[in-house]
Amino acid sequence: MVPDIPKDVIFTASGTRGIVGEPTGLTPAFLVPLAMAYSTWLRQSRGGKVPSLIIGRDTRPSGYMIEAGMIHAVLATGCDLHVAGICPTPAIVHAKQRMGLDGAIIISASHNPAEYNGIKFLSPQQPGTFLSNEELDEITTIFHDSRFHLASWKQPGMVTQADVITPYLKAIANFVKPFLKSKPHFKVAIDSGAGAAKYATIPLLQNLGCEIKSINENMTDTPPFFPRDSEPVEQNLGLLSKTVKENTMDLGMGIDCDADRISLCDEKGHILREDEGLALIMRNMLDLYQGQRKLVIVTNVASSLMFDDIAREKGGDIIRTPIGERYLAVKMHELAQKEKGKNRPAIIGGEGSCGGVMMPELNLARDASLAAACIIAILEKRGVPLSALAKELPEYHLEKVKLGVTGHNPLKVMEQLASLHDPSSFTRVMNDIKFAGDGWWVLIHPSNTEPVIRILAEARSADRAASLLTKYQGELLSLLSSP
Repeated sequence: MVPDIPKDVIFTASGTRGIVGEPTGLTPAFLVPLAMAYSTWLRQSRGGKVPSLIIGRDTRPSGYMIEAGMIHAVLATGCDLHVAGICPTPAIVHAKQRMGLDGAIIISASHNPAEYNGIKFLSPQQPGTFLSNEELDEITTIFHDSRFHLASWKQPGMVTQADVITPYLKAIANFVKPFLKSKPHFKVAIDSGAGAAKYATIPLLQNLGCEIKSINENMTDTPPFFPRDSEPVEQNLGLLSKTVKENTMDLGMGIDCDADRISLCDEKGHILREDEGLALIMRNMLDLYQGQRKLVIVTNVASSLMFDDIAREKGGDIIRTPIGERYLAVKMHELAQKEKGKNRPAIIGGEGSCGGVMMPELNLARDASLAAACIIAILEKRGVPLSALAKELPEYHLEKVKLGVTGHNPLKVMEQLASLHDPSSFTRVMNDIKFAGDGWWVLIHPSNTEPVIRILAEARSADRAASLLTKYQGELLSLLSSP
């Protein structure tokens, strides 16, 4: 029987996500052959030699079940496997490169609700980040044709346990400590949302010298099991804000389940936008480096105009990519390979919606723990509170909404939207549509990880951003209400 992709599963190079246990979602009947297709493809890419992979997961209760199926699938194809257990997604990306492995399987639905889970495969090609569309197509062909390599009893795959967190945290600490004049004795509240950050970000900042107050660190006994929604945005971080104010903390940090997203809370209890934390790092990191280095910001088309202003202010460059972590990683890797030596540029990347920073000299993944350590170093260097640093940022206002598209083909909806406008009034960036003018932009983005279309509108004034959002949201709602 030819396996098929369940109809409610999001299946893209950015990852595979769905509701666990639903017949049209993530089931063993789908996931096991998909992992066999991936490991078979890795064998083919190595000319039949035995590949070595690593697998890790976030804290979702469904993760262990999926992990067991993935281990079964990889061993059935005769590949060797390192099992990392619960750890941050960026730690798996770091471990793959550090250990010189051929592939990796990351089990996580990141910031999605508790009923979701997902898997991400890493590419064997440099820079070793997520799959390209072409690579995913090759794996999908193997999956649909059931052309799996089946290992003989004489060629069993080998399994070892791997500690990826210790060397990962050591690498971040070694990167940040040269920037510190002394141990930063900041009082930091961390809301890990019972995710992987409690095993990574918390011990990292404690090692740097911070006093940590951990909240929302344990799972509950009943569904949805998480103490709060995973996405670290203002409406989910009320307890963090309260904790910072009531305990006179220097700052707070809210992190998602697999520790690639982060939001900051200032000493007054105000939750900063995710992109504001990223902008703070981009604006201040040059001051931490020894000597003169040119700033190069790599971000996507959905990120704030703040980043353009910061690049101009610092005499640097900005490069924009399509939405998707892989596009940033590939571009940053290309730049890092081209520009080496003492005067190489300071390449800093990230997606505005995430807050997790990317730095090719350490790791090519969005990283909340790295962002947290950089913020601590910046605060120690500047000697002013987080609220004062935030006030230095260029002022823009962002409005956003996501519209459910279940029952609709989102790409067809995007084509219908495009037909309502003069082609010269917008640009196409892969599946996205972007309208832009002086000091404003609107992006319409069909999600790669959820059955939604996102609308983001940014402008210099809140009223302008709100009116832009209302206009394009109305157009999309009209299209979605049509039969």
